[in-house]
Amino acid sequence: MKARPDNGEKGSALVMVMMYAMILSILGTAMLGVVINEYRMEKVHRESIKAYYLAEAGMEKAIFEISQLERIVPETVKTMVFTLDGDQGDLLKPGEQGGFTVKVSTEEDDGVKLIDTIYFDEENLIVFKYIYEITLEAVGFIGEREDAKGTVKRKIQAVIKFEDYAVPNIENKAEIVFWRQL
Repeated sequence: MKARPDNGEKGSALVMVMMYAMILSILGTAMLGVVINEYRMEKVHRESIKAYYLAEAGMEKAIFEISQLERIVPETVKTMVFTLDGDQGDLLKPGEQGGFTVKVSTEEDDGVKLIDTIYFDEENLIVFKYIYEITLEAVGFIGEREDAKGTVKRKIQAVIKFEDYAVPNIENKAEIVFWRQL
């Protein structure tokens, strides 16, 4: 048997394999970190969109409920709070937690302003029409509770003009003056 000459390369293949394995491990870990970060960002974005649509649904519910009142009484409207009820459970996927809360804004002149009072004669019946401007704020959230840590929230503010007729056979009317995200 012939002896191989020792030229100093003994074990170099093992070192090269270990270096390549280390480089691949670092690249794999970095890629895994990027993928996990992208997934988290996409999940928060998706939940943010859901929270916005929940806030929008709450705003629509509040506008409808106020317009269906027999009489709009500012002191009563200021205390009203609208939340997600059980009959609106189809707004969330099964097992998903979230909801909305809508209140009259307390920042701008107590949120309810009487703009005008008009009376007119409709077929020999004098009718009073009160025009109110009501500022509503809605918060939609995805999570266990609105104030819980990790809950994704979106806010909407809207100013709605309501025409309140002082007779029962004429329906109240609502008009959106402006609507914005906060």
